[in-house]
Amino acid sequence: MFKKRFGLAKITESSDISTPSLLRIGEDIVIENDKFFFLGKEYKRPVLYPPDVHQTEYPLGEDIYLVPNINTLLRDPKKFVDYTILLRSRLGYDKIFYAPGVPPHLIPVLVYLGYDLFDDSFSKLYRCSLTGCRKGESRDRFAEWIMRETLIALENDALRELAETVGDNTARAILRYLDLKYYNTVEQFFPLRLEKLNAITHDSLYRPDVLRWIKRLKERYIFPEYAKHLLLLPCSARKPYSESRTHREIISAVRSTMHEVILTSPLGLVPRELERFYPAQNYDIPVIGHWYEEEKCIIREMLEWLLEEHEYEAIISYLPESMRFLEDILEEFGAVAIWGRDLGLLAQETKKLGYRVSRKKVVTENMRVLSAFQFGKNDVLMDLMSDATVRGRFPKIDVMVNSERLFTHNPRNGMLTLTKLSAEIIASTGNYTVEIDDFMPQGDIFAVGVIGASDDIRCGDEVAVVHKGELRAWGTAKMCAWDMVNLQHGKAVKIRGRVKS
Repeated sequence: MFKKRFGLAKITESSDISTPSLLRIGEDIVIENDKFFFLGKEYKRPVLYPPDVHQTEYPLGEDIYLVPNINTLLRDPKKFVDYTILLRSRLGYDKIFYAPGVPPHLIPVLVYLGYDLFDDSFSKLYRCSLTGCRKGESRDRFAEWIMRETLIALENDALRELAETVGDNTARAILRYLDLKYYNTVEQFFPLRLEKLNAITHDSLYRPDVLRWIKRLKERYIFPEYAKHLLLLPCSARKPYSESRTHREIISAVRSTMHEVILTSPLGLVPRELERFYPAQNYDIPVIGHWYEEEKCIIREMLEWLLEEHEYEAIISYLPESMRFLEDILEEFGAVAIWGRDLGLLAQETKKLGYRVSRKKVVTENMRVLSAFQFGKNDVLMDLMSDATVRGRFPKIDVMVNSERLFTHNPRNGMLTLTKLSAEIIASTGNYTVEIDDFMPQGDIFAVGVIGASDDIRCGDEVAVVHKGELRAWGTAKMCAWDMVNLQHGKAVKIRGRVKS
């Protein structure tokens, strides 16, 4: 049974086997002359071990496939990734792939690539570590250890971090090529939100959730109406930024209504109104006061995008000396640059602008920006949000339209939660919509009852549940769209509200 998805990696459980896991030669897998036993079952067709170079994938039951020749394919990581993705697209992203005889230090990145089963045959021949293998006098237990660590990382949403730490060129090549060529494939299975994102290597700059953030900014971001004057700020260790001591001091010093934008790595930039949306309030990076070239390039690219996309009447930069690599861009766009921490000068420069918008108006407009970022530029929703008001004290607020609740803002994840009114609007467009059989939900929706789902749904999204266009319920997706439609087991949507019959 499907339990959890993390990109192409997954956790499954059945009466026969749980994945990902390590099989033991001589116990789980037995070879006797021309007989091959897999988990106690004999396969009449002779299977060579390691498989013959001409052999294609071999079915070991209804949902398990032995994938041959992996150590040969690993000599060319790009072809290996291409082969794997092609195989997945043909057989399905729910099938179990068994990779026999691979070096155990590659297990984390192979699980991230979508392989599920491994064995300890390599460890019987070599002593192994995270940086490679050498011939040894006796079998060691590294394969068991790395399999256990991989499973723990997968359970704790830290598999990407573990895969990035493997000190091996083959592993790094697999990860980088997968990021470079197959972002769209991996991203559709990558959760919308994790509890924590640790950007620990340069490869973190190209994680699916980081690239998704940048892509959404460029495609979905709308500038708030009050965004006449821009204030560029540095990030802070504490998230969300506005709760850090540094940003509280800055906010207290500012004397005009500013569109505040934080420049940071690995996200490039974060508008203040999106600072609670994943991964803006969930990421962490090692801070040493030095910016690497890859980080500089991303920040520069996103800053140029921001300034070219929207014409500000005035720009004030309040950044540390370490970010002077942005000086030429700031000069080009006529920014007033304050290097260092001169709060008095910041107060003086912002006071000159003499521009004030009420706090309530700012919060309301920020919710309109957030709705577009979360659900896309829905014209009906945008029109409603233009007339909306807010009730409560930020961040715990309701978005109201004509005395009816349109959204509730969830400060824990920075997202807008659907109500009946907003679910009807979302459903009318076909976006973030799950199609079910003709029944009235009494509880959560399971995959077996789903007959369709819009491609934009990721695990963690707010979704509307419909039957032939009629709203039946709304809640939080517990699977991505592909899994909802193709799996027969597991929870698809956690229902929060439903239309009473």
